[in-house]
Amino acid sequence: MARVLVVGAGLSGLSVAMEASVRGHHVVVLEKRPSIGGRASSELRDGFPIGYGPHFLLKKGPLHQLVRKVSKVKPSVLPLRPHRLEILGQGMMQPRKPMMDAALYRRAAKNYNLEHPSIQASEHIASWGLKDEGRSRALLNSQLLVLKEGWSGLVGRLAVTLDEVGIPIETGANVVKVEKHKVHLADGRHVETDVIILACGYGQAKKLIPDLPDVSFVTASTIDVALDALPLGERHGILDIARSMAIFDMKQIHPGIAPSGALLSAIHFGEGKGEDRLAELHQFMDQRAPGWKSHILHERQQKNVKISPIGKRVACGFARKDGILLTGAWIESEHVLSDGAVEASRITAEHISKMPLQQ
Repeated sequence: MARVLVVGAGLSGLSVAMEASVRGHHVVVLEKRPSIGGRASSELRDGFPIGYGPHFLLKKGPLHQLVRKVSKVKPSVLPLRPHRLEILGQGMMQPRKPMMDAALYRRAAKNYNLEHPSIQASEHIASWGLKDEGRSRALLNSQLLVLKEGWSGLVGRLAVTLDEVGIPIETGANVVKVEKHKVHLADGRHVETDVIILACGYGQAKKLIPDLPDVSFVTASTIDVALDALPLGERHGILDIARSMAIFDMKQIHPGIAPSGALLSAIHFGEGKGEDRLAELHQFMDQRAPGWKSHILHERQQKNVKISPIGKRVACGFARKDGILLTGAWIESEHVLSDGAVEASRITAEHISKMPLQQ
């Protein structure tokens, strides 16, 4: 059994802590923020889970399986439906009429024919420009899911599980330096351990380990807003593929997610300055969700959010000679986005037993 100190209590940190505990290790989690969950969290306001852009669970993916494993109550999920997604300049992603268009779509989806515009749109939007075929096929087959309780509920389920198995989580604990078998906190404390796992995001990990390889990220701007109106009608979302923008009504996808009205989650991903992306996203919403600004109950905007690494990722054991393991969506795994974070955490937890213990 190793003493494991996890730095970061976002989705990666919580999942790696659970995986390490299952393998018999003694785990402690440190989080510099006053609350846990990181960017995967959301804030409940008058029954509306206001998050940080749209999140969709891949059915039977690593995160979905983790949630089901730790949950005593089966999570309530409903899928994003392609026949209720509008693609600008094309119509619905999955046409119902005329019959010829519907048949052509079904054939293209079955064969994953990228010459069909709906398949192209799915590949672009399902993984925010990463062209992940698994998530694209999942969208086409109604297997990208919305969780009724929002991502705050998901984080809550993980936190409850960690509490039940006795894993302490200390918030307000800012790690400023790491060395072999020891971390140094901003308040002057020093904590000794056998294994350090950095689950604090690439930016913070790079500060603690300057020789980490450079990693490029897909960045995005997001707007999440609770409304007392229904500007999208019965549509699940509107997609502007050419400009890499989308608006989703999470309540239309899962009616139980909010008490009334609409819960819009909009995203604009790609290159450029954050303020420019956000301005373009506002214009898109003004055009496609007319009057939304007059019906705002709650709102959250993010100018720059790193949503996924592009290209080569880092091995979890990059700094293992220093007694440090890494985890997060930017660590090598077969999955991307939140599933990549969870899968990387499983891989990282398996590496703990291979690490030298403090003498």
